[in-house]
Amino acid sequence: MRALTKVGVPFSFSFMTYNSTKGMSDGIRHVHNAQLRMGYRNDQSDKSNILIGYVNEHDKDRWFYMPLLLKFNGCNVKP
Repeated sequence: MRALTKVGVPFSFSFMTYNSTKGMSDGIRHVHNAQLRMGYRNDQSDKSNILIGYVNEHDKDRWFYMPLLLKFNGCNVKP
């Protein structure tokens, strides 16, 4: 993801949503034409190592939890 973003190539991925405030999920989200954006620094959030920031053509700034990543460019991701 970082390498593709660095050279300006968009990618797609799917992940299981999770809202830690509500403790619930809205299911699987599929994201197309995405690129990474700046995330939180270690001193900004205790979730900075697992909370990944991204943007795509439809949404504004969004986040997902890296451990909940299911697919990257059509390939299954194994934990």
